[in-house]
Amino acid sequence: MSGAPARLRLGPARLHGSTLLLRLPRFADYQEWRRLRLRDRAFLEPFWHTSPLDWDTRHSEKAWVRECLEAATNARTGRRIATVIEIDGRFAGQVEIGNIDPQARQGEMGIWIDARTGRHGFGGIAAGLILDFSFEVLGLERINAPISPGNAAATSGAVQIGFVREGRMRLHFDVGGARADHDLWSMTRAEIPPKGFTEMWTERTLEHRTAPPDEPVGAPEANGIPDTATIFGVLARYRAGQLWRAARQALPTRPVTLRLTGYDRVTLRSPRPSDGPARAIARRNGAPPATDGTDSTGPSWWREFARSTAGVRSPAGLLLVLDAAGAYAGEARLFDLDMFDRNARMHIWADPAHADDGVRLAATRALLAHAFDRLGLFRVYTAVAAGDTASVAVAASAGLHKEGTMRSYTGLDGHRGDHELWAITAGGADHA
Repeated sequence: MSGAPARLRLGPARLHGSTLLLRLPRFADYQEWRRLRLRDRAFLEPFWHTSPLDWDTRHSEKAWVRECLEAATNARTGRRIATVIEIDGRFAGQVEIGNIDPQARQGEMGIWIDARTGRHGFGGIAAGLILDFSFEVLGLERINAPISPGNAAATSGAVQIGFVREGRMRLHFDVGGARADHDLWSMTRAEIPPKGFTEMWTERTLEHRTAPPDEPVGAPEANGIPDTATIFGVLARYRAGQLWRAARQALPTRPVTLRLTGYDRVTLRSPRPSDGPARAIARRNGAPPATDGTDSTGPSWWREFARSTAGVRSPAGLLLVLDAAGAYAGEARLFDLDMFDRNARMHIWADPAHADDGVRLAATRALLAHAFDRLGLFRVYTAVAAGDTASVAVAASAGLHKEGTMRSYTGLDGHRGDHELWAITAGGADHA
């Protein structure tokens, strides 16, 4: 997958005599960002992530400087492409593709736009530009868009540009002061219009919508750029935070051992450096071939081991070995941790020579109890390949519920196809 250019600029696109383009955010956008966000609070806050801060405080100079720094960092790494919507030279909103998985070629789209311009088709143009870039340049195959069922404007826009609703994720996101359900919408490469999203949306808009009325807009305030002391102060804290997070991911956590109810000689335990050879044998017996080279006993195993030593916050997440009387019988993993919302993804596989579906079920229950009771997570989900009836039975018996079917989804084995989404929330079932 190609990375994003350091100086990202998408467009321009023309609509109703105006010019729209997407670019990385700048410090100088602060005043317009704050003005629009405060003015459109009634449209945004009910569907925006919950915070202990009030709406005004959340839109400070420091918050915007940090957003600019994160956008620049993420653009370089290719994990998140966060852009500003600019219309006729003025800040008008933001659109991004986040949670980019370069191996699975998947990402997640989010957008907000000036309420007075979005109703006239400019939001669709912005979405079209970033979708065209994501599929054509980044090479993504699938893009998600979680949308609150009560967000009629976002739902309507998703339908019009071609997103398909795949299911409803229970208590997926904490917005407006409480956890709320979100519908899962997706776009796959199969839905790309012949002319691309931007041109398709432009033609449709010109046929059915009128241009926005001319409204007087004052010039940006002279002190629109945060002062130098604020910028350097936030930059220092941001760099310190990066170093702190890197240090945390390098420091090993305490070893974990989880007992499996009903199986006295089977545990889930932290991996050991010496597990490499046994792991390779177990994976050949019980897990589909990995796409990242972690089947081998050489440097790949050491890399995988190192990437999981810090537990659930590690790059590879929390990796636990299914140990059956000393035999490497499989693995359980909690990964893709969403630190903001306390969501994580789960995956368990077992070597049938040492563990049956009953062991897998007991391991699933033990992992969920650890996730909710010890790690403080709120929601755990897993993707099950369509037709995998054994894994479906284990998920259902462990208390997970099917929420939908994800199309053209890439599993951990690299297989792209339909996958069922199964999830459970804290208190949703008895995991003991």
